[in-house]
Amino acid sequence: MRRIFTVTFSILIAACSSAPPTLKPLPTLDSVPTAAAATVAAPATATLMPTVAPLPTATPAPDSVLCPLSGLPVSKSVLATRRPLMVQIGNSGPERPQFGLAQADLIFETLSEGGITRFSALYLCQDAQDIADVRSARLINLQIIPIFDAILAHVGASAAVLDLIERDIRIRDSRLDYFRNNPGFTLQPERRRPPFDVFTNTQALWDAARSRNVPMPGNPVPEIKTSSNVPLNGINVRALTIHHHSSYWVRWKWDDEASVWTRHISSDVNATGDVPHLDAATARVLTTKNAIIIRAQHKQTDIIEDTLGSRSQNVEITSASGDAIFLRDGQMFKGKWKRDKVNEWFTFTLADGKPYELRPGNTYVHFYDLESPFSPIDVVTR
Repeated sequence: MRRIFTVTFSILIAACSSAPPTLKPLPTLDSVPTAAAATVAAPATATLMPTVAPLPTATPAPDSVLCPLSGLPVSKSVLATRRPLMVQIGNSGPERPQFGLAQADLIFETLSEGGITRFSALYLCQDAQDIADVRSARLINLQIIPIFDAILAHVGASAAVLDLIERDIRIRDSRLDYFRNNPGFTLQPERRRPPFDVFTNTQALWDAARSRNVPMPGNPVPEIKTSSNVPLNGINVRALTIHHHSSYWVRWKWDDEASVWTRHISSDVNATGDVPHLDAATARVLTTKNAIIIRAQHKQTDIIEDTLGSRSQNVEITSASGDAIFLRDGQMFKGKWKRDKVNEWFTFTLADGKPYELRPGNTYVHFYDLESPFSPIDVVTR
């Protein structure tokens, strides 16, 4: 079957068979520099800096409203015919660069088994002509799909995860699984070698859902609060690195001219390397307006996810709360997250207790383990 978080949270998806790293005491978020105490450090260097891909700018339609996921204009009539799509996209070396991440309104990056991460990309207000590589479902889907009443698009899952999906009527009756011969997917081995050759696109998935009589739209989509006003007391930063694993990390770099964060990752060959994370369709670096790092408990389960015996991770983000880091407008903010119910969006607050609002645009959400042996935050100030 196709199955398939220093602020530096580092994690490549190391080979599942590699030995686990030696645990080290984990610094707290209080170790992050404050605006008064921050010192300037030399920025990380990149081996390549491709053209920044501008985020799509929607032309307001006569019936324009704000997208509940991004705060950008979208046609009200278009939203009336859609239900959010959550597509599982792989992030191992052979799966990069991916197709379709640049068009997602909201992307969750979660530590998977074997030291790798996987994307759960949410589409509603933008169209993607290609999405790949579509991969298998994980436990995190059971936690975040109910927030949006989303349609899950995936390529199978482990037996235990499939069983949990089947027990959840909210997900079971509105999912599209390539392994169940559901429509909406194509094999394109001429573009990607198996098992990384499952492609889809947003229109195909919405059409496939209609053919299976999945109601559209579904339940109301929660509105993620956005504002063009920058919060007070932020720390100006040039880069922030998220160490998801000993050999894989994500580095967000601020591009002042384009007013976006550009995404960079560790090299597959050299973990100390710094390479732009590109979009496969345009060969341009992936960007975001917002990045959120959620500190949450991760627990290894008994669920086996691959032939090497790697076990699935369960992220505890329901009836829970914790520390968070927010990036927007070239600044970093410390704060908190809270979530009471499985069908609720997160409540984000700043250190002073005021609500935190995102900048209009796309968002990456990183789930980062409370007990990770890796230094949590690596910040380059400016």
